[in-house]
Amino acid sequence: MTKQELIERVYRKHGKTSELTKKAVTDIIDGVFEELSDYFVKEKVTKKTTPRFTYPGFGTFSKKRRAARTGRHPQTGAPIEIAASDTVTFSIGSDLKATMNSRES
Repeated sequence: MTKQELIERVYRKHGKTSELTKKAVTDIIDGVFEELSDYFVKEKVTKKTTPRFTYPGFGTFSKKRRAARTGRHPQTGAPIEIAASDTVTFSIGSDLKATMNSRES
C-alpha cells in the first residue's frame, strides 16, 4: 500500500460521513508519521531503555542498535567493515495476528 492509497482508504471510510477533507486526512497522516520519525530519531537506545511505540491490537515498533561487524563483499568475497547503525523493528500485535490468520487466503 502506498501513502496515497492509505489516504484514499481513510478518506473513503471516514471523510465522506464527516467534515473531514482529503487534505485534512493527508495532514493528519503526515503529522503522525512525522512525530513517530522525530521520536525514533531523538530517543537513544541504552542498556536500560529501548524507545518503542505500541499501538494496541496492531503491534510495537522498537528502535534497536546494530553493532559494527565484519561482512563480505558479495562479488569479491573480500572482508568489509559494516558500521554500527540504528534500525526500527516491528512486532505484530496478537489481535492483528489472529485476524490475519483467521481469514482464508
